[in-house]
Amino acid sequence: MIIKNILFGVGILILIVLIFSSLPRIYNPSPDFQTELVYGKPVAKEIDSILTPKEKPKRTRAVIILKNEKIIYEYGPTDKIMNIASIRKAILSLLYGIAIDKGMINLNKTLAELKIDETVPLTLDEKKATIRDLLMFKSGIYLPAQGEHDSQITDRPKRGSHEHGTYFFSNNFDANVLGTIFMQETGTSIGEFMEEYLAKPLGMQDFTKENVILGDPWFFPKKKSLHKQYYLYMSTRDLARIGAMVANNGKWNDLQIVPEEWITESTTEYSHIKDSHNRYDGVSYQWYLDSKSKTIWADGYGERFMIIDPNNQLTLVEQNFTGNSFLTTGLWLLSRNMDSGLTTLIKAHRMLTQK
Repeated sequence: MIIKNILFGVGILILIVLIFSSLPRIYNPSPDFQTELVYGKPVAKEIDSILTPKEKPKRTRAVIILKNEKIIYEYGPTDKIMNIASIRKAILSLLYGIAIDKGMINLNKTLAELKIDETVPLTLDEKKATIRDLLMFKSGIYLPAQGEHDSQITDRPKRGSHEHGTYFFSNNFDANVLGTIFMQETGTSIGEFMEEYLAKPLGMQDFTKENVILGDPWFFPKKKSLHKQYYLYMSTRDLARIGAMVANNGKWNDLQIVPEEWITESTTEYSHIKDSHNRYDGVSYQWYLDSKSKTIWADGYGERFMIIDPNNQLTLVEQNFTGNSFLTTGLWLLSRNMDSGLTTLIKAHRMLTQK
């Protein structure tokens, strides 16, 4: 009898754990301010045949292409909420532009002036870094940060090896501190600001302030830091709206959402790089640039991409599902499935822009 009770208790505990671990971290919202995207003339059949997988992808994939704010290609669940990973950094760059326009933030302020420090105290030289330096990934501060991975760890320069503003290194320290500074200077959360000044005027269909989570959304080990990583969950179609707005100099449906001057400044090249994947060759304020195709890129871990072509008013977005619960995220982290359709997305872009 005792053994049966123990087994029953263990079974109930396992069931509770399974249910909890399967709960989505973010549920698809249905905001009052949402508006439907409009469909335009579909891509040619030869482009459609390139983009549409012949076999079902190994994981959930969503792809959308907008031209002049209208959908010309769509595949998969473009309304599905996904963790956009490092694409969050480019989105925050846009929010900075809005906040600067409202007089809330001064890009030339130093970390010392902002009273920014870390668990491992920053040196006087490190505190000379400005917000602008962080936006360019040129803070000169090389400390462990939450959410970092791969080359961010293995290729991190020696501390004190470069002065601020002189050397590009894509790291999560700069990105996470930008989140801390943004909330400190605006006096509001990233989610609240984004909902009010980006989601509402864009008419996003799948976003509310709850889509932004400060700190790790689950119980994964965290590196000690005063600056928490912020997670941004978005649908592919809402990301495309943002891209189309950037392509149109900050305008959506004739409404200026992000100042045109900021779009220009934040997408100007400040570092020339050699990307190992040959996707882009320049870096601006948290965006990547490809000088050959004259496109603006946002790139997130797990093989998710946004390609913006202002000259042709095109936005191409691909998202691959990497989990939205403890269980699904954990399973993906174990498999590290990096299946992607980026090659065909780039090919489709070339075909769409052929004269």
